[in-house]
Amino acid sequence: MDIKQSLLHAAMRLLSAKGRDGATMRAICAEVGVTPPTLYHHYGDLQGLHKAAIDETYRQVAEAYHGGTEERGPLKGIRDGWATFLQFAYSEPNMCRMLVQHIMAGEPPSMVADTLRGVADDLAQFHAQGRLTFPPREAAQLLWMGALGALTYALSREGAGYTQDLALQKAKLDITLVALFNIEEE
Repeated sequence: MDIKQSLLHAAMRLLSAKGRDGATMRAICAEVGVTPPTLYHHYGDLQGLHKAAIDETYRQVAEAYHGGTEERGPLKGIRDGWATFLQFAYSEPNMCRMLVQHIMAGEPPSMVADTLRGVADDLAQFHAQGRLTFPPREAAQLLWMGALGALTYALSREGAGYTQDLALQKAKLDITLVALFNIEEE
C-alpha cells in the first residue's frame, strides 16, 4: 500500500475509533510513520484527509446499491443499499455521524450526486412502464430523504434495541417503496 492510501486508511481507523478529536495530524502521521509535510503533500491539510476518508467510506456503502442493482435490478439495489447504510450506522457510528454532519453542512461526499443520478436512471424504466408514482429524479430524492432519516434514527438509538430497530427500519423501507412504486415485490 502506498503512503497516500496508508494515510487514508489510518485516518479512517482513527475517525472510526476516536472521532475527529482522536484523528489528529500527529496521530495519523505517527501511525503511518511519516511527518506532517507528507500529509500536506497528499491531502492539502487534515480537513482534506478527513473529507477523503468520509468520501471513501461513502463509496464503500454505495457499492451495495450498485452490486444489488447488477444482481437483480433497482429494487434489490435499493434494499441492499438501505440495509448497508443502516449497518454502517450501527457498526460505524462515529463515521456515520461525520457523514451526516457533512451532508447537513451542504458538503456531501462527492459521489452522492452521482449515486442519486444513477438511482434515477435506474428508476426510469419503472416510470416509463407507469410503475413509479413520481418522476425518477424525485423518487431518488425521496429515497435519499428516507435513508437519511433512517440513518439519523439509527444514530439516535445507538446501543438500544438493535433487533427491534431493524424491524422498524425494514417497515420504513417497505412503506417508502409502497408509496413510490405501483408494483408487486420483484
